[in-house]
Amino acid sequence: MSLNIEALSRAATEARGLCMDAVQASQSGHLGLPLGCAEMGAVLYGYALKHNPEKPRWIGRDYFVLSAGHGSMFLYAWLHLSGYDLPMSEIKRFRQLHSKTPGHPEFSETPGVECTTGPLGQGVGNAVGISVAMKMAAARFNTSEHRIFDQHCVCLAGDGCMQEGVASEASAFAGHFGLE
Repeated sequence: MSLNIEALSRAATEARGLCMDAVQASQSGHLGLPLGCAEMGAVLYGYALKHNPEKPRWIGRDYFVLSAGHGSMFLYAWLHLSGYDLPMSEIKRFRQLHSKTPGHPEFSETPGVECTTGPLGQGVGNAVGISVAMKMAAARFNTSEHRIFDQHCVCLAGDGCMQEGVASEASAFAGHFGLE
């Protein structure tokens, strides 16, 4: 599949609109990450990631971890736009009690959210843990004839995440063990 820049650019514009409307309606939230990283989301969810919105826990999927959880509308917009069970009614309930769109991503609350990322840097540690699990599964089950596990884990972290010790320690661990 080729990279359709025009379609991805339109998708990024749509995501920005969703994020602005949701944050404005809730009178709470952060727009910096959703607005500034919209093209990243378009390329990830519209081109690069292997995922299946109808089966969010498909074992062969790539993983996306939003460590900078304060920008959660970024993730919710892309999950909604790419077809996950996150209807517009839930986007409109952003940051409301018992919604599928809480202030920070919560595992098991929102289809497509891989892990809870509240405290800064926590997502970096989670992404490294997911990468370890993927590497272990590949070592155990892949053969020279069959590559069953060949996923990727992408983590979007902010500067606040990178200032936390857990992110530095997890990154050092990942580098030491050659995680990708």
